[in-house]
Amino acid sequence: MYHSMKINIFFLILFLIVSCAPRKEIAQPSEALRPPVSVVKPAPVEKYKSFLQCDEKTKDFFNSTGIEVLPFMRVVFYDIDRDGVNEMIAGSKDGALRLYRNSGTRDVPHWSLVPEYFDGVSAGAFSAPAAGDIDGDGKPEILVGTGGFSKDSGKIIFYKNAGTNVKPLWKRMDMPEIDVGNDAAPALFDVDNDGRADLIVGNSTGKLFLFRAKHTGKGVVFAKDAAYFKDVKLGMYVVPAVTSYQNRILIIAGNSMGRLSVLEREFKSRSSWEKSALALSFCSFAAPAFLNSDQSGIMDMVISDGNGQLYYYRNWGKDYRNWNEAVDFFSGRIFTGPASSPVITEVNGSSFMVVGNINGEIRLFVNKPSSAGLPWKERPGFFNGIRLSSFSKGILTEWDGRSLLITGQQDGIIRAFLNTGSLEKPFWSEKKQFFRGVPKIMHAAPAVFDIDGDGKWELIVGGSDGYVKGFRYEIDRDGNPVWQKIEKIFDYAKAAGFAAPSLAREAGKTYLFVGQQDGKISIFTSDPLYRGSSVFYPDDYLQGVQVNNHSCPAVFEKMGIIELTIGDYNGNLKHFACHTEKRKIKDN
Repeated sequence: MYHSMKINIFFLILFLIVSCAPRKEIAQPSEALRPPVSVVKPAPVEKYKSFLQCDEKTKDFFNSTGIEVLPFMRVVFYDIDRDGVNEMIAGSKDGALRLYRNSGTRDVPHWSLVPEYFDGVSAGAFSAPAAGDIDGDGKPEILVGTGGFSKDSGKIIFYKNAGTNVKPLWKRMDMPEIDVGNDAAPALFDVDNDGRADLIVGNSTGKLFLFRAKHTGKGVVFAKDAAYFKDVKLGMYVVPAVTSYQNRILIIAGNSMGRLSVLEREFKSRSSWEKSALALSFCSFAAPAFLNSDQSGIMDMVISDGNGQLYYYRNWGKDYRNWNEAVDFFSGRIFTGPASSPVITEVNGSSFMVVGNINGEIRLFVNKPSSAGLPWKERPGFFNGIRLSSFSKGILTEWDGRSLLITGQQDGIIRAFLNTGSLEKPFWSEKKQFFRGVPKIMHAAPAVFDIDGDGKWELIVGGSDGYVKGFRYEIDRDGNPVWQKIEKIFDYAKAAGFAAPSLAREAGKTYLFVGQQDGKISIFTSDPLYRGSSVFYPDDYLQGVQVNNHSCPAVFEKMGIIELTIGDYNGNLKHFACHTEKRKIKDN
Protein backbone atom coordinates (compact mmCIF):
# COMPACT_ATOMS: atom_id res chain seq x y z
CA MET A 1 0.00 0.00 0.00
CA TYR A 2 2.80 2.34 0.95
CA HIS A 3 4.47 1.49 -2.37
CA SER A 4 1.39 2.36 -4.43
CA MET A 5 1.04 5.66 -2.57
CA LYS A 6 4.60 6.56 -3.53
CA ILE A 7 3.82 5.89 -7.20
CA ASN A 8 0.71 8.06 -7.08
CA ILE A 9 2.60 10.91 -5.38
CA PHE A 10 5.29 10.65 -8.09
CA PHE A 11 2.82 11.03 -10.92
CA LEU A 12 1.08 13.91 -9.17
CA ILE A 13 4.39 15.80 -8.76
CA LEU A 14 5.26 15.06 -12.40
CA PHE A 15 1.88 16.41 -13.56
CA LEU A 16 2.34 19.63 -11.55
CA ILE A 17 5.84 20.17 -12.97
CA VAL A 18 4.68 19.71 -16.55
CA SER A 19 1.57 21.86 -16.18
CA CYS A 20 3.45 24.71 -14.51
CA ALA A 21 6.35 24.80 -17.02
CA PRO A 22 6.50 27.89 -19.24
CA ARG A 23 4.92 27.32 -22.69
CA LYS A 24 6.81 28.15 -25.88
CA GLU A 25 4.78 30.38 -28.25
CA ILE A 26 4.27 28.83 -31.67
CA ALA A 27 4.77 31.48 -34.34
CA GLN A 28 2.11 31.66 -37.10
CA PRO A 29 3.46 31.85 -40.64
CA SER A 30 3.31 35.34 -42.15
CA GLU A 31 0.91 36.19 -44.96
CA ALA A 32 3.85 36.48 -47.31
CA LEU A 33 4.89 32.90 -46.66
CA ARG A 34 1.44 31.39 -47.23
CA PRO A 35 1.11 29.51 -50.55
CA PRO A 36 -1.29 31.20 -53.00
CA VAL A 37 -4.74 29.70 -53.25
CA SER A 38 -5.93 29.43 -56.87
CA VAL A 39 -9.67 29.69 -57.50
CA VAL A 40 -10.71 28.09 -60.78
CA LYS A 41 -13.86 29.66 -62.26
CA PRO A 42 -16.28 27.20 -63.76
CA ALA A 43 -16.44 27.29 -67.53
CA PRO A 44 -19.32 29.51 -68.74
CA VAL A 45 -22.40 27.67 -69.84
CA GLU A 46 -23.06 28.49 -73.48
CA LYS A 47 -26.66 29.43 -74.09
CA TYR A 48 -28.43 28.81 -77.36
CA LYS A 49 -31.78 29.83 -78.75
CA SER A 50 -33.72 28.39 -81.65
CA PHE A 51 -34.69 30.60 -84.58
CA LEU A 52 -36.62 29.93 -87.73
CA GLN A 53 -34.31 30.92 -90.58
CA CYS A 54 -36.25 31.61 -93.78
CA ASP A 55 -34.70 31.76 -97.25
CA GLU A 56 -36.68 33.47 -100.00
CA LYS A 57 -37.69 31.28 -102.96
CA THR A 58 -40.26 33.58 -104.57
CA LYS A 59 -38.76 33.41 -108.07
CA ASP A 60 -39.24 29.62 -108.09
CA PHE A 61 -42.87 29.74 -106.97
CA PHE A 62 -44.66 32.98 -107.84
CA ASN A 63 -42.54 35.57 -109.66
CA SER A 64 -39.69 34.76 -112.00
CA THR A 65 -39.79 38.20 -113.66
CA GLY A 66 -38.05 39.95 -110.77
CA ILE A 67 -40.61 42.80 -110.81
CA GLU A 68 -42.64 43.19 -107.64
CA VAL A 69 -46.28 44.24 -107.78
CA LEU A 70 -46.53 48.01 -107.29
CA PRO A 71 -49.99 49.64 -107.17
CA PHE A 72 -50.43 52.64 -109.48
CA MET A 73 -47.21 51.73 -111.24
CA ARG A 74 -45.78 54.31 -113.66
CA VAL A 75 -42.76 53.31 -115.76
CA VAL A 76 -40.31 54.85 -118.19
CA PHE A 77 -37.58 53.06 -120.18
CA TYR A 78 -34.23 54.83 -120.33
CA ASP A 79 -30.51 54.01 -120.32
CA ILE A 80 -29.89 55.71 -116.99
CA ASP A 81 -26.48 54.11 -116.34
CA ARG A 82 -25.18 54.59 -119.90
CA ASP A 83 -24.41 50.90 -120.48
CA GLY A 84 -26.20 50.83 -123.84
CA VAL A 85 -29.29 48.99 -122.55
CA ASN A 86 -32.51 50.61 -121.43
CA GLU A 87 -33.46 50.09 -117.82
CA MET A 88 -37.00 50.29 -116.45
CA ILE A 89 -37.60 53.08 -113.93
CA ALA A 90 -40.75 52.54 -111.89
CA GLY A 91 -42.75 54.85 -109.67
CA SER A 92 -45.77 53.83 -107.62
CA LYS A 93 -48.15 54.66 -104.81
CA ASP A 94 -45.43 54.68 -102.13
CA GLY A 95 -43.67 57.63 -103.81
CA ALA A 96 -40.31 55.88 -104.24
CA LEU A 97 -38.51 55.13 -107.50
CA ARG A 98 -37.04 51.72 -108.35
CA LEU A 99 -34.56 50.74 -111.04
CA TYR A 100 -34.92 47.37 -112.79
CA ARG A 101 -32.11 46.13 -115.03
CA ASN A 102 -32.73 43.55 -117.74
CA SER A 103 -30.30 40.67 -117.34
CA GLY A 104 -32.03 38.61 -120.03
CA THR A 105 -32.65 39.44 -123.67
CA ARG A 106 -34.96 41.92 -125.30
CA ASP A 107 -37.56 39.27 -126.20
CA VAL A 108 -37.11 37.16 -123.05
CA PRO A 109 -36.21 39.68 -120.36
CA HIS A 110 -35.41 38.98 -116.75
CA TRP A 111 -35.61 42.04 -114.59
CA SER A 112 -33.61 42.45 -111.41
CA LEU A 113 -34.01 45.24 -108.89
CA VAL A 114 -30.95 47.44 -108.37
CA PRO A 115 -31.21 48.17 -104.63
CA GLU A 116 -30.91 51.76 -103.43
CA TYR A 117 -30.16 53.19 -106.88
CA PHE A 118 -32.63 56.02 -106.33
CA ASP A 119 -31.90 56.65 -102.66
CA GLY A 120 -32.68 60.28 -101.97
CA VAL A 121 -35.36 60.48 -104.67
CA SER A 122 -38.94 60.60 -103.44
CA ALA A 123 -42.24 62.16 -104.39
CA GLY A 124 -44.01 61.42 -101.11
CA ALA A 125 -46.74 59.48 -102.92
CA PHE A 126 -47.80 58.36 -106.41
CA SER A 127 -44.47 58.98 -108.11
CA ALA A 128 -44.42 59.23 -111.92
CA PRO A 129 -40.90 59.28 -113.42
CA ALA A 130 -39.34 60.79 -116.52
CA ALA A 131 -35.66 60.75 -117.48
CA GLY A 132 -33.45 62.73 -119.85
CA ASP A 133 -30.55 65.13 -120.18
CA ILE A 134 -32.40 68.41 -119.69
CA ASP A 135 -29.39 70.70 -119.18
CA GLY A 136 -27.09 69.36 -121.92
CA ASP A 137 -24.27 68.24 -119.64
CA GLY A 138 -24.27 64.68 -120.98
CA LYS A 139 -25.75 63.20 -117.81
CA PRO A 140 -29.39 62.21 -117.44
CA GLU A 141 -31.59 63.93 -114.88
CA ILE A 142 -34.61 62.44 -113.15
CA LEU A 143 -37.97 64.19 -113.07
CA VAL A 144 -40.66 62.98 -110.69
CA GLY A 145 -44.32 63.88 -110.87
CA THR A 146 -46.12 63.84 -107.53
CA GLY A 147 -49.67 62.98 -106.60
CA GLY A 148 -52.22 61.69 -104.14
CA PHE A 149 -51.75 62.64 -100.51
CA SER A 150 -48.26 64.08 -101.03
CA LYS A 151 -47.79 67.67 -99.85
CA ASP A 152 -46.19 68.32 -103.25
CA SER A 153 -49.04 66.79 -105.26
CA GLY A 154 -49.14 68.20 -108.77
CA LYS A 155 -45.55 69.39 -108.81
CA ILE A 156 -42.53 68.24 -110.80
CA ILE A 157 -39.38 67.60 -108.76
CA PHE A 158 -36.00 67.61 -110.55
CA TYR A 159 -32.99 65.55 -109.44
CA LYS A 160 -29.40 65.74 -110.69
CA ASN A 161 -26.82 62.96 -110.31
CA ALA A 162 -23.80 64.31 -108.42
CA GLY A 163 -22.22 60.85 -108.33
CA THR A 164 -21.45 58.34 -111.07
CA ASN A 165 -23.69 56.26 -113.30
CA VAL A 166 -22.90 53.16 -111.23
CA LYS A 167 -23.02 54.86 -107.82
CA PRO A 168 -25.33 57.82 -108.22
CA LEU A 169 -25.82 60.58 -105.69
CA TRP A 170 -29.12 62.28 -106.38
CA LYS A 171 -29.50 65.92 -105.39
CA ARG A 172 -32.67 67.94 -105.70
CA MET A 173 -32.24 70.73 -108.26
CA ASP A 174 -33.16 74.32 -107.55
CA MET A 175 -35.68 74.88 -110.33
CA PRO A 176 -38.62 77.28 -110.77
CA GLU A 177 -41.74 75.56 -109.50
CA ILE A 178 -43.90 73.64 -111.96
CA ASP A 179 -47.37 72.91 -110.56
CA VAL A 180 -50.23 71.47 -112.63
CA GLY A 181 -52.78 71.00 -109.83
CA ASN A 182 -52.82 67.39 -108.67
CA ASP A 183 -51.20 64.12 -109.75
CA ALA A 184 -48.55 65.30 -112.17
CA ALA A 185 -47.43 62.73 -114.78
CA PRO A 186 -44.43 64.01 -116.83
CA ALA A 187 -42.92 63.01 -120.16
CA LEU A 188 -39.88 64.52 -121.93
CA PHE A 189 -39.89 65.13 -125.68
CA ASP A 190 -38.46 67.74 -128.05
CA VAL A 191 -41.69 69.10 -129.55
CA ASP A 192 -40.10 71.81 -131.74
CA ASN A 193 -36.90 70.08 -132.95
CA ASP A 194 -34.61 72.64 -131.31
CA GLY A 195 -32.45 69.98 -129.68
CA ARG A 196 -33.86 70.55 -126.19
CA ALA A 197 -36.20 68.17 -124.38
CA ASP A 198 -39.49 69.88 -123.53
CA LEU A 199 -41.81 68.81 -120.73
CA ILE A 200 -45.36 67.50 -121.23
CA VAL A 201 -47.38 66.89 -118.06
CA GLY A 202 -50.78 65.32 -117.42
CA ASN A 203 -52.88 65.90 -114.30
CA SER A 204 -55.88 64.58 -112.35
CA THR A 205 -58.47 66.61 -114.27
CA GLY A 206 -57.44 65.13 -117.62
CA LYS A 207 -55.52 68.13 -118.95
CA LEU A 208 -52.14 68.19 -120.65
CA PHE A 209 -49.62 71.00 -120.22
CA LEU A 210 -46.54 71.92 -122.25
CA PHE A 211 -43.48 73.56 -120.70
CA ARG A 212 -40.87 74.54 -123.29
CA ALA A 213 -37.20 74.20 -122.38
CA LYS A 214 -35.28 77.48 -122.41
CA HIS A 215 -31.55 77.72 -121.74
CA THR A 216 -30.39 80.76 -119.81
CA GLY A 217 -27.06 81.82 -118.38
CA LYS A 218 -28.01 80.04 -115.16
CA GLY A 219 -29.14 76.81 -116.78
CA VAL A 220 -32.40 75.45 -118.13
CA VAL A 221 -35.90 76.67 -117.27
CA PHE A 222 -39.27 75.45 -118.47
CA ALA A 223 -41.76 78.04 -119.69
CA LYS A 224 -45.45 77.20 -119.85
CA ASP A 225 -47.13 77.28 -123.28
CA ALA A 226 -50.81 77.56 -122.36
CA ALA A 227 -52.07 77.38 -125.95
CA TYR A 228 -50.35 74.16 -126.98
CA PHE A 229 -52.93 71.76 -125.51
CA LYS A 230 -55.86 74.16 -125.42
CA ASP A 231 -59.24 72.39 -125.20
CA VAL A 232 -57.65 68.91 -125.02
CA LYS A 233 -59.45 66.71 -122.47
CA LEU A 234 -58.58 63.06 -122.00
CA GLY A 235 -60.41 61.88 -118.89
CA MET A 236 -59.35 61.90 -115.26
CA TYR A 237 -55.76 61.22 -114.15
CA VAL A 238 -54.16 61.38 -117.57
CA VAL A 239 -50.69 59.87 -118.15
CA PRO A 240 -48.97 60.69 -121.49
CA ALA A 241 -46.35 58.83 -123.54
CA VAL A 242 -44.82 60.84 -126.42
CA THR A 243 -42.99 59.90 -129.63
CA SER A 244 -42.80 60.97 -133.29
CA TYR A 245 -44.29 59.30 -136.35
CA GLN A 246 -43.98 60.44 -139.99
CA ASN A 247 -42.99 64.00 -139.02
CA ARG A 248 -45.83 64.18 -136.56
CA ILE A 249 -45.95 64.34 -132.78
CA LEU A 250 -47.87 61.37 -131.44
CA ILE A 251 -49.15 61.02 -127.88
CA ILE A 252 -50.87 58.01 -126.37
CA ALA A 253 -52.52 58.94 -123.08
CA GLY A 254 -54.17 56.70 -120.49
CA ASN A 255 -56.74 57.68 -117.88
CA SER A 256 -58.34 56.46 -114.65
CA MET A 257 -61.04 54.51 -116.52
CA GLY A 258 -58.36 52.35 -118.13
CA ARG A 259 -58.93 53.82 -121.59
CA LEU A 260 -56.30 55.02 -124.08
CA SER A 261 -56.49 57.94 -126.51
CA VAL A 262 -54.25 58.92 -129.43
CA LEU A 263 -53.36 62.56 -130.09
CA GLU A 264 -51.31 63.66 -133.09
CA ARG A 265 -50.43 66.66 -135.22
CA GLU A 266 -47.57 67.91 -137.38
CA PHE A 267 -44.49 69.35 -135.67
CA LYS A 268 -44.74 72.83 -137.17
CA SER A 269 -48.50 72.97 -137.50
CA ARG A 270 -50.72 75.27 -135.46
CA SER A 271 -53.73 73.13 -136.29
CA SER A 272 -55.76 71.44 -133.58
CA TRP A 273 -54.94 67.99 -132.30
CA GLU A 274 -56.44 64.95 -134.00
CA LYS A 275 -57.89 62.71 -131.31
CA SER A 276 -59.03 59.09 -131.55
CA ALA A 277 -59.66 56.20 -129.19
CA LEU A 278 -57.33 53.23 -129.07
CA ALA A 279 -59.01 49.82 -129.13
CA LEU A 280 -57.42 48.75 -125.85
CA SER A 281 -58.82 49.04 -122.35
CA PHE A 282 -57.68 48.07 -118.86
CA CYS A 283 -59.16 47.77 -115.40
CA SER A 284 -58.15 51.25 -114.19
CA PHE A 285 -55.50 53.97 -114.30
CA ALA A 286 -53.87 52.97 -117.59
CA ALA A 287 -50.36 54.43 -117.87
CA PRO A 288 -48.53 53.95 -121.22
CA ALA A 289 -44.77 54.06 -121.84
CA PHE A 290 -42.88 53.67 -125.11
CA LEU A 291 -39.75 51.56 -125.58
CA ASN A 292 -37.62 50.65 -128.56
CA SER A 293 -38.88 47.80 -130.70
CA ASP A 294 -36.85 45.47 -132.88
CA GLN A 295 -37.77 47.69 -135.86
CA SER A 296 -35.73 50.83 -136.39
CA GLY A 297 -37.64 53.99 -135.56
CA ILE A 298 -40.74 52.15 -134.33
CA MET A 299 -41.73 52.08 -130.68
CA ASP A 300 -43.49 49.30 -128.79
CA MET A 301 -45.59 50.04 -125.73
CA VAL A 302 -45.92 48.93 -122.11
CA ILE A 303 -49.10 49.61 -120.17
CA SER A 304 -49.25 49.56 -116.37
CA ASP A 305 -52.49 49.82 -114.42
CA GLY A 306 -53.79 50.75 -110.98
CA ASN A 307 -53.31 47.24 -109.63
CA GLY A 308 -49.67 47.07 -110.70
CA GLN A 309 -50.16 44.73 -113.65
CA LEU A 310 -47.91 45.14 -116.71
CA TYR A 311 -48.76 44.49 -120.37
CA TYR A 312 -46.43 44.56 -123.38
CA TYR A 313 -47.76 45.42 -126.86
CA ARG A 314 -45.93 45.12 -130.17
CA ASN A 315 -46.58 47.82 -132.76
CA TRP A 316 -47.19 45.30 -135.52
CA GLY A 317 -48.99 47.79 -137.78
CA LYS A 318 -46.16 50.33 -137.35
CA ASP A 319 -48.86 53.00 -137.20
CA TYR A 320 -49.48 53.15 -133.43
CA ARG A 321 -53.07 52.02 -134.01
CA ASN A 322 -52.71 48.25 -134.30
CA TRP A 323 -51.16 46.46 -131.36
CA ASN A 324 -50.59 42.80 -130.46
CA GLU A 325 -50.03 41.77 -126.86
CA ALA A 326 -46.81 39.84 -126.27
CA VAL A 327 -47.94 37.81 -123.27
CA ASP A 328 -44.52 36.23 -122.68
CA PHE A 329 -42.74 39.53 -122.06
CA PHE A 330 -44.00 39.89 -118.48
CA SER A 331 -45.02 36.25 -117.95
CA GLY A 332 -43.76 34.41 -114.92
CA ARG A 333 -45.63 36.50 -112.38
CA ILE A 334 -48.75 35.23 -110.62
CA PHE A 335 -51.00 38.23 -110.16
CA THR A 336 -53.92 37.86 -107.75
CA GLY A 337 -54.94 41.46 -107.02
CA PRO A 338 -54.48 43.83 -104.05
CA ALA A 339 -54.72 42.53 -100.46
CA SER A 340 -53.69 39.07 -101.59
CA SER A 341 -54.64 36.38 -99.03
CA PRO A 342 -53.34 32.88 -99.88
CA VAL A 343 -54.22 29.62 -98.12
CA ILE A 344 -52.53 26.35 -99.12
CA THR A 345 -54.09 22.98 -98.27
CA GLU A 346 -53.93 19.38 -99.43
CA VAL A 347 -57.11 17.69 -100.68
CA ASN A 348 -57.07 14.12 -102.00
CA GLY A 349 -53.27 14.19 -102.19
CA SER A 350 -53.06 17.36 -104.27
CA SER A 351 -51.91 20.80 -103.17
CA PHE A 352 -54.35 23.65 -103.70
CA MET A 353 -53.94 27.37 -103.12
CA VAL A 354 -57.00 29.55 -102.66
CA VAL A 355 -56.35 33.29 -102.96
CA GLY A 356 -58.75 36.09 -102.04
CA ASN A 357 -58.28 39.81 -102.54
CA ILE A 358 -59.60 43.29 -101.84
CA ASN A 359 -62.33 42.96 -104.48
CA GLY A 360 -63.89 39.87 -102.89
CA GLU A 361 -62.63 37.53 -105.61
CA ILE A 362 -61.68 33.92 -104.84
CA ARG A 363 -59.33 32.05 -107.18
CA LEU A 364 -57.94 28.50 -107.16
CA PHE A 365 -54.41 27.45 -108.10
CA VAL A 366 -53.23 23.83 -108.34
CA ASN A 367 -49.62 22.84 -107.72
CA LYS A 368 -48.28 21.14 -110.86
CA PRO A 369 -44.48 21.30 -110.85
CA SER A 370 -42.78 21.14 -114.23
CA SER A 371 -39.44 22.02 -115.76
CA ALA A 372 -40.96 25.03 -117.52
CA GLY A 373 -42.77 27.86 -115.78
CA LEU A 374 -44.05 28.33 -112.27
CA PRO A 375 -45.53 25.36 -110.36
CA TRP A 376 -48.90 27.00 -109.58
CA LYS A 377 -51.48 26.81 -112.36
CA GLU A 378 -54.84 28.58 -112.12
CA ARG A 379 -58.18 26.79 -112.49
CA PRO A 380 -60.27 29.62 -113.95
CA GLY A 381 -63.93 29.59 -112.98
CA PHE A 382 -63.52 26.98 -110.24
CA PHE A 383 -65.52 29.08 -107.77
CA ASN A 384 -68.15 30.33 -110.23
CA GLY A 385 -71.33 31.43 -108.49
CA ILE A 386 -69.70 32.42 -105.19
CA ARG A 387 -70.03 36.11 -104.36
CA LEU A 388 -68.15 37.63 -101.43
CA SER A 389 -67.68 41.13 -100.08
CA SER A 390 -64.29 42.86 -100.00
CA PHE A 391 -61.09 41.52 -98.40
CA SER A 392 -62.02 37.90 -99.04
CA LYS A 393 -60.11 34.86 -97.85
CA GLY A 394 -60.88 31.23 -98.66
CA ILE A 395 -59.84 27.78 -97.44
CA LEU A 396 -60.38 24.56 -99.36
CA THR A 397 -60.74 21.60 -97.00
CA GLU A 398 -62.90 18.47 -96.63
CA TRP A 399 -66.20 17.71 -94.90
CA ASP A 400 -67.96 14.34 -95.04
CA GLY A 401 -65.85 13.30 -98.01
CA ARG A 402 -66.60 16.42 -100.05
CA SER A 403 -64.70 19.61 -100.75
CA LEU A 404 -65.67 22.45 -98.43
CA LEU A 405 -64.82 26.10 -99.05
CA ILE A 406 -64.64 28.27 -95.93
CA THR A 407 -64.57 32.02 -96.51
CA GLY A 408 -63.99 35.17 -94.48
CA GLN A 409 -64.66 38.75 -95.53
CA GLN A 410 -64.65 42.37 -94.38
CA ASP A 411 -68.12 42.32 -92.77
CA GLY A 412 -67.05 39.59 -90.34
CA ILE A 413 -69.29 36.77 -91.61
CA ILE A 414 -67.65 33.36 -91.98
CA ARG A 415 -69.37 31.24 -94.62
CA ALA A 416 -69.23 27.64 -95.85
CA PHE A 417 -69.83 26.30 -99.37
CA LEU A 418 -70.05 22.55 -100.04
CA ASN A 419 -69.01 21.14 -103.41
CA THR A 420 -71.81 18.77 -104.39
CA GLY A 421 -70.15 18.19 -107.76
CA SER A 422 -66.55 17.06 -108.24
CA LEU A 423 -63.12 18.67 -108.41
CA GLU A 424 -63.34 18.47 -112.19
CA LYS A 425 -66.88 19.92 -112.35
CA PRO A 426 -67.59 21.70 -109.06
CA PHE A 427 -71.03 22.84 -107.99
CA TRP A 428 -71.09 24.99 -104.87
CA SER A 429 -73.97 25.12 -102.41
CA GLU A 430 -73.85 27.42 -99.39
CA LYS A 431 -74.50 25.83 -95.97
CA LYS A 432 -76.13 28.75 -94.20
CA GLN A 433 -75.98 27.47 -90.60
CA PHE A 434 -72.65 25.67 -90.79
CA PHE A 435 -70.86 28.06 -88.42
CA ARG A 436 -73.60 28.31 -85.81
CA GLY A 437 -72.01 29.62 -82.61
CA VAL A 438 -69.21 31.57 -84.32
CA PRO A 439 -69.76 35.34 -83.87
CA LYS A 440 -69.03 38.07 -86.37
CA ILE A 441 -65.33 38.91 -86.42
CA MET A 442 -64.64 42.01 -88.51
CA HIS A 443 -62.19 41.41 -91.36
CA ALA A 444 -62.45 37.71 -90.55
CA ALA A 445 -59.36 35.76 -91.66
CA PRO A 446 -60.11 32.05 -91.06
CA ALA A 447 -57.73 29.09 -90.87
CA VAL A 448 -58.28 25.41 -90.07
CA PHE A 449 -55.94 23.07 -88.17
CA ASP A 450 -56.19 19.96 -85.99
CA ILE A 451 -54.74 21.52 -82.85
CA ASP A 452 -55.40 18.70 -80.38
CA GLY A 453 -54.70 15.79 -82.73
CA ASP A 454 -58.15 14.23 -82.43
CA GLY A 455 -58.62 13.94 -86.19
CA LYS A 456 -61.02 16.91 -86.40
CA TRP A 457 -59.94 20.36 -87.52
CA GLU A 458 -60.58 23.42 -85.43
CA LEU A 459 -61.47 26.87 -86.78
CA ILE A 460 -58.98 29.64 -85.99
CA VAL A 461 -59.95 33.22 -86.88
CA GLY A 462 -58.07 36.52 -86.84
CA GLY A 463 -59.80 39.89 -86.91
CA SER A 464 -59.20 43.60 -87.39
CA ASP A 465 -58.60 44.03 -83.64
CA GLY A 466 -55.48 41.85 -83.92
CA TYR A 467 -56.78 39.02 -81.73
CA VAL A 468 -56.82 35.34 -82.72
CA LYS A 469 -59.68 33.14 -81.56
CA GLY A 470 -60.28 29.41 -81.83
CA PHE A 471 -63.46 27.34 -82.12
CA ARG A 472 -64.15 23.60 -82.04
CA TYR A 473 -67.33 21.78 -82.96
CA GLU A 474 -69.60 19.01 -81.77
CA ILE A 475 -72.21 17.37 -83.97
CA ASP A 476 -75.81 17.83 -82.85
CA ARG A 477 -78.60 15.28 -83.18
CA ASP A 478 -79.38 16.54 -86.70
CA GLY A 479 -75.81 15.97 -87.85
CA ASN A 480 -74.88 19.66 -87.97
CA PRO A 481 -71.81 21.21 -86.32
CA VAL A 482 -72.24 23.48 -83.29
CA TRP A 483 -69.23 25.64 -82.50
CA GLN A 484 -67.86 26.72 -79.15
CA LYS A 485 -64.96 29.01 -78.37
CA ILE A 486 -61.70 27.36 -77.29
CA GLU A 487 -60.68 28.93 -74.00
CA LYS A 488 -57.20 30.03 -72.87
CA ILE A 489 -54.87 28.64 -75.54
CA PHE A 490 -55.06 31.77 -77.73
CA ASP A 491 -55.09 34.30 -74.88
CA TYR A 492 -51.56 35.53 -75.73
CA ALA A 493 -52.03 35.46 -79.52
CA LYS A 494 -52.33 39.16 -80.32
CA ALA A 495 -50.99 40.89 -83.44
CA ALA A 496 -50.73 44.56 -84.40
CA GLY A 497 -54.10 44.79 -86.14
CA PHE A 498 -55.78 42.76 -88.91
CA ALA A 499 -54.59 39.37 -87.68
CA ALA A 500 -54.29 36.67 -90.37
CA PRO A 501 -53.42 33.27 -88.80
CA SER A 502 -51.94 30.09 -90.25
CA LEU A 503 -50.61 27.01 -88.41
CA ALA A 504 -48.09 24.22 -88.94
CA ARG A 505 -46.60 21.47 -86.77
CA GLU A 506 -43.01 20.31 -86.85
CA ALA A 507 -41.16 18.00 -84.40
CA GLY A 508 -44.02 18.08 -81.88
CA LYS A 509 -44.19 21.88 -81.76
CA THR A 510 -47.10 23.82 -83.25
CA TYR A 511 -46.33 27.16 -84.87
CA LEU A 512 -48.93 29.92 -85.18
CA PHE A 513 -47.94 32.48 -87.81
CA VAL A 514 -49.99 35.68 -87.68
CA GLY A 515 -49.85 38.36 -90.36
CA GLN A 516 -50.66 41.89 -89.33
CA GLN A 517 -51.27 45.42 -90.59
CA ASP A 518 -47.65 46.63 -90.60
CA GLY A 519 -46.52 43.67 -92.73
CA LYS A 520 -44.60 41.85 -90.00
CA ILE A 521 -45.28 38.22 -89.11
CA SER A 522 -45.83 37.50 -85.41
CA ILE A 523 -44.92 34.00 -84.25
CA PHE A 524 -46.51 32.06 -81.40
CA THR A 525 -45.54 28.52 -80.40
CA SER A 526 -47.31 25.76 -78.52
CA ASP A 527 -45.05 23.06 -77.08
CA PRO A 528 -46.98 20.77 -74.68
CA LEU A 529 -43.99 18.51 -74.02
CA TYR A 530 -41.83 21.46 -72.94
CA ARG A 531 -44.38 23.74 -71.31
CA GLY A 532 -46.94 21.22 -70.15
CA SER A 533 -49.82 23.03 -71.87
CA SER A 534 -51.12 23.80 -75.36
CA VAL A 535 -51.14 27.57 -74.85
CA PHE A 536 -49.58 29.62 -77.66
CA TYR A 537 -46.89 31.97 -76.35
CA PRO A 538 -45.14 34.79 -78.26
CA ASP A 539 -41.80 33.88 -79.81
CA ASP A 540 -39.28 36.17 -81.56
CA TYR A 541 -38.57 33.28 -83.83
CA LEU A 542 -38.75 34.40 -87.44
CA GLN A 543 -35.64 35.53 -89.33
CA GLY A 544 -35.15 36.65 -92.94
CA VAL A 545 -38.72 37.68 -93.84
CA GLN A 546 -39.70 41.11 -95.13
CA VAL A 547 -43.04 41.94 -96.77
CA ASN A 548 -45.32 44.92 -97.33
CA ASN A 549 -48.35 45.97 -95.29
CA HIS A 550 -51.22 43.62 -94.41
CA SER A 551 -49.20 40.41 -94.52
CA CYS A 552 -51.19 37.19 -94.86
CA PRO A 553 -49.19 33.97 -94.29
CA ALA A 554 -49.95 30.42 -95.40
CA VAL A 555 -47.75 27.70 -93.88
CA PHE A 556 -47.37 23.95 -94.12
CA GLU A 557 -44.70 21.46 -93.08
CA LYS A 558 -42.94 19.30 -95.67
CA MET A 559 -40.04 16.97 -94.86
CA GLY A 560 -38.91 19.01 -91.87
CA ILE A 561 -39.13 22.32 -93.73
CA ILE A 562 -41.81 24.90 -93.00
CA GLU A 563 -42.95 26.27 -96.33
CA LEU A 564 -44.17 29.85 -95.89
CA THR A 565 -46.18 31.74 -98.51
CA ILE A 566 -47.14 35.36 -97.80
CA GLY A 567 -49.53 37.70 -99.57
CA ASP A 568 -49.44 41.46 -99.03
CA TYR A 569 -51.58 44.52 -99.60
CA ASN A 570 -49.89 45.38 -102.91
CA GLY A 571 -50.82 41.99 -104.34
CA ASN A 572 -47.44 40.26 -104.13
CA LEU A 573 -47.09 36.58 -103.32
CA LYS A 574 -43.76 35.61 -101.76
CA HIS A 575 -42.42 32.23 -100.73
CA PHE A 576 -39.86 31.27 -98.07
CA ALA A 577 -38.39 27.92 -97.04
CA CYS A 578 -37.84 27.94 -93.27
CA HIS A 579 -35.76 25.67 -91.06
CA THR A 580 -34.77 25.73 -87.40
CA GLU A 581 -31.34 27.01 -86.42
CA LYS A 582 -29.74 27.27 -82.99
CA ARG A 583 -27.68 30.36 -82.33
CA LYS A 584 -25.48 31.26 -79.40
CA ILE A 585 -26.88 33.97 -77.16
CA LYS A 586 -24.35 36.67 -76.32
CA ASP A 587 -24.15 37.77 -72.69
CA ASN A 588 -24.73 41.47 -72.12
